[in-house]
Amino acid sequence: MSEEYWDNSPEEERLDEESVVEGSDPFVFVNGSRVFVDTGSSFRSAIGNIAKEAGLGKFRVVLNGVETLPSDAPELISEGDKVELLKYDIAG
Repeated sequence: MSEEYWDNSPEEERLDEESVVEGSDPFVFVNGSRVFVDTGSSFRSAIGNIAKEAGLGKFRVVLNGVETLPSDAPELISEGDKVELLKYDIAG
């Protein structure tokens, strides 16, 4: 996945931290829904595929509550990971 599609932007709809159950299966929160992913899956592939299916061209990635840049992304999805994909809008 090219870094040009993974950018910073203002915050949008966020995952409600109170609804997260510790030790649950890893998932990606996008467009108000949870998409569960397999532990051990390629992080970049999973995120790229889910973003594409959600219609996101550019987006921000928040991993376990911390914004994650492509250069800092883990190689694999880990047990309990909570990932948020936030739409990136370009004004203009």
